Amino acid sequence: MFGGFFDELKVSLNLTLKAMIAGAIFAFAGMAAFVSALVVLFLWTMQTYGVMQAWGAVAAVFGGIALLALIPLVASSRKRQALQAAAEARLAKAQAERSKEPEWWQNPATLLTGLQVVRTLGLRGTLPLLAIAAVAGGYFLSRQPSGDADGTMEPAE
Repeated sequence: MFGGFFDELKVSLNLTLKAMIAGAIFAFAGMAAFVSALVVLFLWTMQTYGVMQAWGAVAAVFGGIALLALIPLVASSRKRQALQAAAEARLAKAQAERSKEPEWWQNPATLLTGLQVVRTLGLRGTLPLLAIAAVAGGYFLSRQPSGDADGTMEPAE
């Protein structure tokens, strides 16, 4: 029964391990090639133009790399803003839907359930329940909300 599952798992793990090893070798070789290219650039620029220009060329390479790394950062910032706008739109839609729905005490099913409880327990049996419900309702209505005081929501990250 589980033979096919374990065979698939074994093949998947084997492929994943091989991919990780190949990725590590690629990263090491790429880093070695990059450092070698920087050394060659530095030595050639130093022989042709001088020491200051050689250091400037190396600095320009690292500046270019920094600018390339900035692109995903800006893109993720824009994506985060788009997600926040979508979350705010969903919140506004949910609040609009909530305002269309009747409150729980206006729901006919709730009223009928309460009437059935009063019929079952009698009026004297429901008075203690009403007193407890009033105390609990007052407690819950007097509590501060757990979020911000202005009711805004922050996006999850």
